Amino acid sequence: MKKNILTLLIFLILGSYSYANPPPGSIILPKDKKEGRYFEDQPDVNDDFQFHIIYSLYKDSKDKEGDINGAVEKLIEIADQWIAKTTAKANKKSLNVAQNIKWDRRKDGKLDISFLRFNFTAKQMEKCKWSCGNVFGKSIIESGFDNPKKMYLNIGDFKSKLWHYSGGFPVFHVFTTYNKSIKLNKKEVGYFILHEGLHAMGGIYPCSPNFVRGHNTENNQSSGDLMASQVDSHKTTNLDPKNDDYWAHDNETCPDMQDSVYFTPTSDTPFDPFEVTCLPKGKWKISNKKFENLNKREPGDQCYYARRDLSGPSWVKELGVINKN
Repeated sequence: MKKNILTLLIFLILGSYSYANPPPGSIILPKDKKEGRYFEDQPDVNDDFQFHIIYSLYKDSKDKEGDINGAVEKLIEIADQWIAKTTAKANKKSLNVAQNIKWDRRKDGKLDISFLRFNFTAKQMEKCKWSCGNVFGKSIIESGFDNPKKMYLNIGDFKSKLWHYSGGFPVFHVFTTYNKSIKLNKKEVGYFILHEGLHAMGGIYPCSPNFVRGHNTENNQSSGDLMASQVDSHKTTNLDPKNDDYWAHDNETCPDMQDSVYFTPTSDTPFDPFEVTCLPKGKWKISNKKFENLNKREPGDQCYYARRDLSGPSWVKELGVINKN
């Protein structure tokens, strides 16, 4: 009996250790220091809202140099073409222009891509459950990528057991390999960036008539909708085909995602995803204060900055970010 109890205790201790979340953080190895590589956000050319790109590796990942050999730039170029085509089709009844993402660029006009190596290994991530409390996002923010006027696209150049996902404003993740061998399909990178980018902006919101757990339908095989929860990659993907839910709609109490300040050209009635996901209405400066029913469970639910277990940033209290304690 005593032996059985001892065995159980050892199993519980080792089991809890095996599934413990790896500590968030990043490191710089001597071999990571290469010409043309940047470890910090470079000086901005303007004060506009922007998507900043993170090129990340595990602690033990091989450096494929995607941030300095043009691989990431190529992905973004492909994504831009797809997003422009998709938004142009969706905007025919409203803005009547193609829109795209405002990318953070350096003074030389090139994409501002920051290199980040996580301070945990692939094996540690395999042992933890789900996203380990989104340790990727926590590591990125705690490494100094925390500008409230920026969103962060993390391109993880490694094998991940996780599918592409958003952890809420301001970070979302796209991985180059899923599980052991499913490579990122370059033809679909625009879809993944736009889909997860809209999630990171807080969309779609519960005020959307067809809201289903952050999406608007279970699958797009019949609807062809970009924000369906399950997508058949062989089907045509459209933004809110009926314009009645989250794109080019006429419901003034619910954000229209085409009005996000992160798209260019920006509409005449913009909203700031940071405000509507992280701040109480009294702190809003840009967004329509008629918006209501924005959060899925509680105020700040879609705001990663509101997490209790996040260290910093220092401006959280100053700006009045909703406290989820």
